[in-house]
Amino acid sequence: MSDMKLQLGIEIGDAALKLALFDPEAKKVLNTAYLATEVSPLDDIYTFESVLQAWLDQHGYDSIDTITLTLSVFRGVFRQIYIPPEASSNIKEYLTWKLNLLTGLKPDTFYFDYHVLRGDKIVGFTVVLIAVRRVWVDAVRKGFRSKKISPQIFELDVVSIFNLLKQDGVFIEDEVQAVIKVDVAGVVLMFFSQDDIKAIRSVSTLELVGKSKDDAFNLLSQRILEQVNLAASENGAHVKTLTLCGELLNDPSFFEIFKSKFDSYELKLLDFFNNIRLPVDEESVSSILSCVGAIGASLRSSGGAS
Repeated sequence: MSDMKLQLGIEIGDAALKLALFDPEAKKVLNTAYLATEVSPLDDIYTFESVLQAWLDQHGYDSIDTITLTLSVFRGVFRQIYIPPEASSNIKEYLTWKLNLLTGLKPDTFYFDYHVLRGDKIVGFTVVLIAVRRVWVDAVRKGFRSKKISPQIFELDVVSIFNLLKQDGVFIEDEVQAVIKVDVAGVVLMFFSQDDIKAIRSVSTLELVGKSKDDAFNLLSQRILEQVNLAASENGAHVKTLTLCGELLNDPSFFEIFKSKFDSYELKLLDFFNNIRLPVDEESVSSILSCVGAIGASLRSSGGAS
C-alpha cells in the first residue's frame, strides 16, 4: 500500500483516539477505529504517538500522504464573523482584533485561520474563524518523535463535519441541516446551510455525573431538546430532521430514550454517505458513528479540502 496517497483523520476524544483512513482516489474510507486511552491524548503525547503507530503498523499503513488532527470545538474558538468592506484587504488583522475581543486573551495564545463562506470586497465577507490554542498544537508538533506520522493540519470537529456534509453533497439551497454530535465529554449541536452557520449550541454532560444510566440519558435528551428549540426561536434554525453521530449513539438504550423525546422529528444516523464509500469490517462498522469527526478530517488533503 506504499504507493497509495492515503489521508488520515484523527479526532481527539476525552480519553480516546478516533481514526479514519481515507483513499481519495477511490473515495473510500478504508478503516475507522475508536482506540481508548487512559487520559486525553493531548495530555500524554507519548501515548498518543505510540497508540497511533501501533494501529498503523497493525494494518500495514507505512506511508500516509496527509494527516489531519481535529479537536472538539470545546477546545477552540469557532465563530461566524462579518468582515466589513473597509477591512476586506486586511482580514487577518481584523480577525486578530476580533479574536482578542472574543476571548480576552492575547492573539498569540492561538493559531487561527478562516474560511470565506460568501461575499466580496464591495459588500464585505462572511467568514468562519477557527482558532486552536497554540500550546496544544505545539505539544503535538514538538512532542511527536516521528515526523512521518505527526499531524500537519489542525482543525475543529465542527469544521470537519461541515466539510464532510459539503463534500457529500447533502446541502439543498436555503435548507438548514442539523447535526447533533453526542459524546461522553459533551454535546455539540450544529445548524448549517450551504453558505451559512446558523447556530452552534452545546450541552454539558457534567450534570449527569452520579445519576443512573436511564436518568442520565433522559436528562441529556431533555437538555438537547431545549437547545433545539432555542436554535429555532433565537437563531431561526427551523428543522424537521436531526442527523445524529457521536459515541453515545453506540448505546441502543440512549437512542431509544432520545427518540421518545423527539417524536415530532425525523431522526437519522450519520452512518451512511452519498459520495463516500465506507468500510464493512466489523471494527470499522462499530466505530463509524464515533468517528464522524475523524472521517471529515480525513477528507482534507495537504492542499486544502479534497
